[in-house]
Amino acid sequence: YLAPSITPIIGKMSGFHTRSKGVVSKPNRPTHIKSAQDLVTSRRAICEGFLAQARAKTKEAAPFIEEARELWRSLKKISQIHEVAHQEDLRDEIAAAAGLSDKAQSHLDEHELERALEEILDEIASRAHDEWREEIVFRYLLTKGDSLGGRMRNIAGAFGPERFTNEILAQLGNRGKQPKTKASTKGKIKSISWGNRTLLFDKKPSFIGNSIDVILLNIDGDGESLEKPLENPELFVACGELKSGIDPAGADEHWKTANCALDRIRRCFGRSKRPALFFLGSAIEHSMAKEIFAQLRNGRLDCAANFTVPEQVAGLVSWLVDL
Repeated sequence: YLAPSITPIIGKMSGFHTRSKGVVSKPNRPTHIKSAQDLVTSRRAICEGFLAQARAKTKEAAPFIEEARELWRSLKKISQIHEVAHQEDLRDEIAAAAGLSDKAQSHLDEHELERALEEILDEIASRAHDEWREEIVFRYLLTKGDSLGGRMRNIAGAFGPERFTNEILAQLGNRGKQPKTKASTKGKIKSISWGNRTLLFDKKPSFIGNSIDVILLNIDGDGESLEKPLENPELFVACGELKSGIDPAGADEHWKTANCALDRIRRCFGRSKRPALFFLGSAIEHSMAKEIFAQLRNGRLDCAANFTVPEQVAGLVSWLVDL
């Protein structure tokens, strides 16, 4: 889901509870979340999310469509279907039409792959007769549809971290700070450091045993390795879970997964020493919102926001930066 751009709201947000010497104080509700209803994803946001997904999917599908057209042009130059298996320049496309993914092909040697392609092509010939070219192209698109689905899941999953990091960088910049970022070879931001704070993404402390979406540590981040600080519970300032899927059908499952992760953190730290905990989600249904709001009131959660409400995300980031 590609949400509207988040307008930074600068300045410390009143209403968030404070922390002192690592002890969680009695929580106050964020001023922009006065009831559980404030957390519920609106119908308009859901519609906009699905429309944004459709637009992104159309864009991502374009190369696959062009490849299918090119395959069709190549097949028209071949007179008999039994010749197709021996076309080296079409090997990948024909393997895809046979339903063999790149991973499946990696487990087959050249002879096994050629035999598999011949068997599938024989089946296509017996089914489609003179329309074997169309059958190959249709099957190719079916396999590539799975690839497109995987790509779209990655895009949807990346929405949350990207929007979250953009908001953090914007707010830090507006406060006159100069954050330092470290990114993967693919350009994905892995950490953001400012002052004596370092924000990490998708890390798995061994004493917790599971990956955490966001971890804020009390370190400057200038060191080359973060392995030792990541294993020191005393350095943990905050932990959070991000769930950016917009489909209401998966909302409850996303919250259960995030809540289990947050419960695991609570058990590992204990109430007197645990870091601040927060949750951001795009699809928040009524029952979820009631649970999240109840946790904000009783202190199990320190902050929460709906990704589709820019003011809530800006408020949460302001709170996080101020910790």
